[in-house]
Amino acid sequence: MSDRLVRGLVRDRGLRVACTRVTDNARIARMLHGCYPTSAILLAEALAAGVILGALQKERGRVNLQLECDGPVGGLLVDADTEGNVRCTLRRPEVHFPGDAAAGARAALGRSGFVSVIRDLGAGQFYRGSVELPAPDLAEGLRRYFAESEQVATALDLEVVPRGDEPLGEVAGLLVQRLPDGSEDALQEARRRLSGGALRRALERGAGVQQALCEAVGGDFELLADLEVAYRCGCNRERARAAVSALGAEGIREVLAGERQAVITCEFCRQRYRVDEGELADMARRLEAQESG
Repeated sequence: MSDRLVRGLVRDRGLRVACTRVTDNARIARMLHGCYPTSAILLAEALAAGVILGALQKERGRVNLQLECDGPVGGLLVDADTEGNVRCTLRRPEVHFPGDAAAGARAALGRSGFVSVIRDLGAGQFYRGSVELPAPDLAEGLRRYFAESEQVATALDLEVVPRGDEPLGEVAGLLVQRLPDGSEDALQEARRRLSGGALRRALERGAGVQQALCEAVGGDFELLADLEVAYRCGCNRERARAAVSALGAEGIREVLAGERQAVITCEFCRQRYRVDEGELADMARRLEAQESG
């Protein structure tokens, strides 16, 4: 079963829905960032949330989900787009609390924090909404975000289901929102189903994304999109060179005098870019010429 993002409508109830499976990508993220089990679970939940947030963009663009907390994990960032492409980074991946996974995740988040969503509106415009983390729970923080920042009636669930010795056995997220003329009773029913574990039970049975969505929401589902979810990073050598150039001529000369090379590591995919001594010297000369000109 591949990672998918499904979105659509339940027209007879006036609901829009989005559901994603991100299991494989969560495991990739765990490997890239060297996550211990508790950190891996939190990052997996955030990946599912980020993919769903990307699916809600009205125009092609990116959305960032940022979490800051006073717990040992510190915080995380997920960057996603409308097409199911996602990447992430975590401040402290070496966090693990043995025993109950849910209790460990709450302990890793601590007692307070913030959840922020930054949406690309196009033409260089961005919208940022931020709310306090009402409990050490990312899903609850996002429910508050939709209620307070976007003022959209929303039901949401994020699930990480272990399978055997694999703590990231299945990872998924599901969102239901009431359209302006939608049924409040239908939304409340979706909330009851999700809070009662409908998504988790579907994942435990091995249900696909569309099946899990239909079981959790009910009604006749009209499919609008079914996309592959993939961990993709937009870093490249030119961006790495630009990061080195931002040091300025003086900073580059200091690097030349010390390390004689610069190594840039992407915080999202851990790809390393090496800028050697010759390139650094050329950069410094060009920057010095611009400064003197």
